[in-house]
Amino acid sequence: MDTPKLNGKKTYEYVFDYFSDQILSGELKLNDKIPTEREIAEKLGVSRNSIREVMHMLEITGLIECLQGSGNYVRCDPMEYMMKSVNMVMALMEIDSTEIFHIRTGYEYAAIRLAIDAATPEELEEMHQILIQMEEPMSSRESAKLDVKFHHMLVNASHNRILILYSSMLDNLMDQFIENFRTKILMNRMRAELLRRSHWGIYNALMEKDLPAAMKAFDKHFRIVEDQLDKLTQKEPD
Repeated sequence: MDTPKLNGKKTYEYVFDYFSDQILSGELKLNDKIPTEREIAEKLGVSRNSIREVMHMLEITGLIECLQGSGNYVRCDPMEYMMKSVNMVMALMEIDSTEIFHIRTGYEYAAIRLAIDAATPEELEEMHQILIQMEEPMSSRESAKLDVKFHHMLVNASHNRILILYSSMLDNLMDQFIENFRTKILMNRMRAELLRRSHWGIYNALMEKDLPAAMKAFDKHFRIVEDQLDKLTQKEPD
């Protein structure tokens, strides 16, 4: 029979903390097979039902995968797992799209500083090809997709996995707050032209490893986007 509390904690909290400690300490890594319920129960001095309850909770949240006849494994799609948690927290905190945008710009400023030195010739060429594609006649929606791809390539060129993860997550959150955000920005020809020039400015600065020029191009880019964001959010109902 389970003890109601272990070290001042409820049994499920005790078991959950055990799994957290195993992951944080590196004892359990991505794709590792988790010990059996019996082994964990004996180690912690709790019932197998308590272990099963926590395992089920971790499976629902997307942290582990339970395979019938094979066992339980640490499985996690980082983006999906983070999005589930962050969406709920942001809703509870009533975070708005402007706050998301400001954090996203901070991440990209950090990314460009790293990409100046870390971007590979292959990554720079891929960014170049994206910009060339954006010169072709296309719809605002198609152009928006290439815009997303360009910014993803830029962040990827930082080779910082945390920046890559969080920047992508914030892009998804922004799209949820304001549907087709980039498409709306690019529907205005003058604004689209200014963004086109800023993208080329960012790319050229990367090629020249000119950080001040890159930051200046980013400043122009984000001023355009922030101006449109202000207009869109002012139209949103309270």
